[in-house]
Amino acid sequence: MSSCFVPNGASLEDCHSNLFCLADLTGIKWKRYVWQGPTSAPILFPVTEEDPILCSFSRCLKSDVLSVWRRHQTPGRRELWLFWWGDDPNFAELIHHELTGKGL
Repeated sequence: MSSCFVPNGASLEDCHSNLFCLADLTGIKWKRYVWQGPTSAPILFPVTEEDPILCSFSRCLKSDVLSVWRRHQTPGRRELWLFWWGDDPNFAELIHHELTGKGL
């Protein structure tokens, strides 16, 4: 029989805490922005500085805004997701004018 030994004598069985309360995960907010490119475009098309999704994503990274982008199942459509805690920030300077904000 093996035991779960930790050098400091503690074990996970002795730890009882509410991770959601500690991390305030219930306070996470998000917004999705959508860009519909040409539907005839190939799945992989060249990335340019004019790309609305990648341009906005780059601005968010530079401003320390937690963000992620993904391709949608619909051809030519991509999404940018922004995440934050607390009051709703103003993303107007970060988001390309061709993107449409979508609520969930």
